[in-house]
Amino acid sequence: MINWASLRSLAIVLLLVWGGSQALSWWQDRRFAEAVRLGSQQHELVVYSTDTCPYCARARAWLNAQGARWRECDVEHDAACQQAYQAQGAPGVPLVRVGSAQSGAGALWNLGFSPAWVASAMAKLGEQSPAQRPNQSPSAASSPRP
Repeated sequence: MINWASLRSLAIVLLLVWGGSQALSWWQDRRFAEAVRLGSQQHELVVYSTDTCPYCARARAWLNAQGARWRECDVEHDAACQQAYQAQGAPGVPLVRVGSAQSGAGALWNLGFSPAWVASAMAKLGEQSPAQRPNQSPSAASSPRP
C-alpha cells in the first residue's frame, strides 16, 4: 500500500531543496557578474578563442550579457593572438587572461571560462601591488571544463 502522505512530504522536501539550490546558483551568478563587470573597468580581460569553440561562445554571451569590458583575441585569424596563445602553452580554448601582459604588472591566466575564477582573479590583482603580481601560466588541470 502506498503511503501518499509520505510521498507528498518527500516531494515537498525535494522541491524545497531544488528551489534552494536554484536560488543559491542565481545569487552566486549575480555576485560574480557584478564583480566581473566592476573589475573589468580596472583590469584588462582578454579571452583567447576560436570561431568554432562552444565554450568560447558561451563565454562571449555571458560577458556581453553582464556588460563587462573585455576583448576577444581570435587565435585562428590574428597572428599576434596566436603567438600570445602559443607562448602560454595552453592545450585549448578559451584561454582567459586577467591583467596586462605588457605592463610588467603581471597577469593571471586560466584555461576555460569560469565567472567565479575571473571575479577571483580580478579581486586578487586588486589586492596586490604591481610588484607582487604573478604571471601565472594556465594548465589543463585548471580548466573548469569536463
